[in-house]
Amino acid sequence: MTRLTEAEARRVGLLPPKKPKPVRISLVQWDAKIIMGGVWIQIPHVPPSLNVWKNWHWSKQNKYKQELTDAIQGLVWAMRLPKFTRATVQIIYYFGVSRRRDPQDNFAPKFLMDALVRAGVLEDDNGDLVKVPTPEIRIDRGKPRTEVFIWERD
Repeated sequence: MTRLTEAEARRVGLLPPKKPKPVRISLVQWDAKIIMGGVWIQIPHVPPSLNVWKNWHWSKQNKYKQELTDAIQGLVWAMRLPKFTRATVQIIYYFGVSRRRDPQDNFAPKFLMDALVRAGVLEDDNGDLVKVPTPEIRIDRGKPRTEVFIWERD
């Protein structure tokens, strides 16, 4: 009795061909614009929740924070974004799936605020200088992303 490997069986037509894995291409890209009174920044993903992030190895946490900072720094240089001393930072998370989430605790923008300071968009993320209202959560099944609006305040 001759045995065929799975690949040989597919080649001779005994098994249907394997379907290639779909390649997911994000429809959203890193972007930024200077808008009236401030800046708009688009991040092509929703950051991990604190519940997810706390279970990462410290090196993975550091790598994520560094990549976020580097990407925002690139936007600062490319778009010549201004630096804000006193600002209001509004964050809107667009998720691809609708379910209950806690934006105030589990999606607190700690990493994003640190990246904005390190990239030079904010002078400091001190609560006296920067106001951060509770992030908004919205659903966009086709384009999950994070949008950040930064406005100068008195």
